[in-house]
Amino acid sequence: MAKYGKPARERGLVAAVDIGGSKVACVIAQLTPVHTGEFEADVIGVGQHGSVGKDSRANIDAALRAAVEAAERMAGERIRRVNVAAGGRSLGCRKLSVDLDIAGGVITGDDVAECLAQGATSAAPEGSRALHALKIRYAVDGEIAEDPVGLAGAVLNAEVLGVFVKESYAENVEALLGRCGLELDEIVAAPAAAGESALIEDERELGVILIDIGARSTDYALYERGALIACGGVALGGDHVTRDIAQIFGAPLAKAERIKTLYGSTLSSAGDEHRLIDFPQLGDESENQRHSRAELTQVIAPRFEEILELALADLPQSGSARRAIRRAVLTGGGSLLIGARETAERILGVKTRLGRPAALSGAPDTATAPQFAVAVGVVQIAARERSAAKRAARRSPLAAGGALGKGVIGNVSAWLRANF
Repeated sequence: MAKYGKPARERGLVAAVDIGGSKVACVIAQLTPVHTGEFEADVIGVGQHGSVGKDSRANIDAALRAAVEAAERMAGERIRRVNVAAGGRSLGCRKLSVDLDIAGGVITGDDVAECLAQGATSAAPEGSRALHALKIRYAVDGEIAEDPVGLAGAVLNAEVLGVFVKESYAENVEALLGRCGLELDEIVAAPAAAGESALIEDERELGVILIDIGARSTDYALYERGALIACGGVALGGDHVTRDIAQIFGAPLAKAERIKTLYGSTLSSAGDEHRLIDFPQLGDESENQRHSRAELTQVIAPRFEEILELALADLPQSGSARRAIRRAVLTGGGSLLIGARETAERILGVKTRLGRPAALSGAPDTATAPQFAVAVGVVQIAARERSAAKRAARRSPLAAGGALGKGVIGNVSAWLRANF
């Protein structure tokens, strides 16, 4: 039976929702303080429900309710506020450079906070909502500084990645949650969340592109020297592969998806010309047409290659962004196609691996599938932010009670107080 009483946040609960093109995933976690003072996420509930059919309001509402209710039943908790991941073409980012004159001659934590806050307020263009203001690097009087606090200087420069989402997307998410009896806590950039859960620290430090292949869109996140330097998405994903199969072979969409899952590959292998697959026909599923697996691969491979090429083309055109790609990690449901990794290595020209979300304490095996990379990453980001807020409260109870609210500025302040 679901528990009531204190709000979920006060009970240390966080709920993450990933609303994808073919499914809705929900993860509920208990954030527990450990001996180091950090918060550790223990997964207590996981739910997933497919959004089958047309993208009608009723269908999406039903899928969201079903996923959340399944996670609530497993957790034995009732949640009302959720963190939602945003991706695809609704997401954007801008690099910002902010210069701040240092009046006292020595840089303080407040100077760094003001520098990032100025970048945060300029991150989102008109018609968009700012999500994150992420530090890329600092410089003091033109010299790179990892930790500028305490250094003498006249000008502090912060290079910041401002991540934003279309205001219309945020409003639609709030309306969707409202119809399902939920409230929005925060919106988190989906590729950043996937990177949080599926990448290891050394990959982020050395330079890596994460490509999250969903049903309707493909997101990417580019890291260098431990910092997120670009992210975004393209409106092409695994569902387009399914539609190609359905159109070319005349199969119903559901059957085409199943054939893709069972037999789909981006690579041809010996004997595929002689391996025949039955394709039920649209309108009369008792009628089957037989085609070889080689023919199926000839349909899948070009579309999968196009997905990767479009993600590359959407990257910033600067040479530094392209040079940052030294490795690649594929995640999301589309990464499970046979031959996906090999095809990515050929298209991207770098070593590629398949990424799964980090196994959190208490998480069932299903939550370690690539489809859960975003939802698990949202939980990990929430745990990191809660840890930062706790450290800030210990150092400055007044600031913790005032400046550490939700939103970009609050998150910037929490991060600064946690690290300085």
